[in-house]
Amino acid sequence: MRPSKPDFRAQANWRSMKCWAVLTLSMFLSFNCAPSVADWSGETYRWRLDNGMTVLYRHNPVSQTVAMAAFVKVPVTAERVDQAGIRHLVQGMLVYRAPKAGGFDPIEQLGRFGAAVATFVDYDSTQVTVAGLAEHFDSYLSPLRDILFGEQFAWEHLNSVRATAASMLEASRENAVGLAMELAHERLFDSAAGSRPLYGTETSLRRLRQADVRRFHAEYWRPNNVVLSISGPMPAEQCHRQVEAAFALTLPGVVREFVETPSSGVPSGYVYRPWATANAAILVMGLAPTPDQDAYAASQVLAAVIAGGQGSLLWQALRDSEPLTYAVDAMVNASSVAGTLQVVCICDAAEAVRVSEIVDSQIDALRTIVPSEKQVANAIGYIVGRYLSQQQSNLEAAVAIGQLEAMVPNKGLELHANMLRQIRSVTPVQVQQAAQLCAANAIMVQVGGTPRNL
Repeated sequence: MRPSKPDFRAQANWRSMKCWAVLTLSMFLSFNCAPSVADWSGETYRWRLDNGMTVLYRHNPVSQTVAMAAFVKVPVTAERVDQAGIRHLVQGMLVYRAPKAGGFDPIEQLGRFGAAVATFVDYDSTQVTVAGLAEHFDSYLSPLRDILFGEQFAWEHLNSVRATAASMLEASRENAVGLAMELAHERLFDSAAGSRPLYGTETSLRRLRQADVRRFHAEYWRPNNVVLSISGPMPAEQCHRQVEAAFALTLPGVVREFVETPSSGVPSGYVYRPWATANAAILVMGLAPTPDQDAYAASQVLAAVIAGGQGSLLWQALRDSEPLTYAVDAMVNASSVAGTLQVVCICDAAEAVRVSEIVDSQIDALRTIVPSEKQVANAIGYIVGRYLSQQQSNLEAAVAIGQLEAMVPNKGLELHANMLRQIRSVTPVQVQQAAQLCAANAIMVQVGGTPRNL
């Protein structure tokens, strides 16, 4: 009789869309290595297995934990219109696998060694993260391989995964900010893949079948389409050896090229939707540079100038002088296919028009007036402070490095190493230029309150 086991799968429940993902920064030195060859002289390493899988390693010798973040490069543009949301179905099924020898499936194997597992989908990739004690690192690798590449799914769970995706889609529309995000993407990206909800549509989710999910997983979940980012205290030679032993025999697939997600070309506009609550959400969304473009660092500073802490423009205008909002934030949602600058405020419905006018005027002013040296310095200090706190976490570091490498192949480590220096060198004029770029086709969405008279 199989003994009862704790339910480790609850640890791997997939998360909702991270609209406010901030790309963390790093100063770690990096360099390139030839396939299956590594030079262990630095703190951050890249090598590529013979099957094409890219491995990044950040050595953190004082840590007792290890974190891994695997990025499967399957952007939203890989989904056909009639299969919108299929990436979420694959993501949900990754944690439901047939048991291996000994009666434990991969999630249960990781749970036995105390590892926390999570999966996530964004516009660029599907992510699987594993975090636990460094002493068990070798025991985490084979279950992670089976989660990513294993062909044996527990298909009896497909309908519950489909129902979860549908409920997450519905829940996003029952939240004023979630609805505003959907409306902004529809307007900003027009009919392109970036305009669709990440969870798909009710119709497409109903139509997707087991054969579709199996085929999609087999096509894209291959080692030559994966970046595995690791942060921990193991000697680099040991990490390289153990990763290669676990993953080297997995066969590669066909190299895929992905199309970009074009913007709609629609000029700046205003979208209003009624909302039957006492609160309202104001969202401004504009296109942002990709991490490998020169203006990317300036766009990060721009977001902090707008709403990065108590010294920012919107904080002073909406909270210090008079408390008009419950929350105000701004950030760059980094992406190689659908990157955006996002500014969001939550307020009383009665104040929605006033708040939207203030937000509009502050962003418009940045396009025409160069911000002060002090404003830019405060914004840079805000970003640096967040960087210093986030780099204490192996998981944050692994995700940050891997995310950049997945977006910009073969350049992620270099971009990551140089990002902080670039941000510190951003000038007020560059912030103004970033405002002109990001606000050129920006969309303002107001959900709730009284519509503006434009």
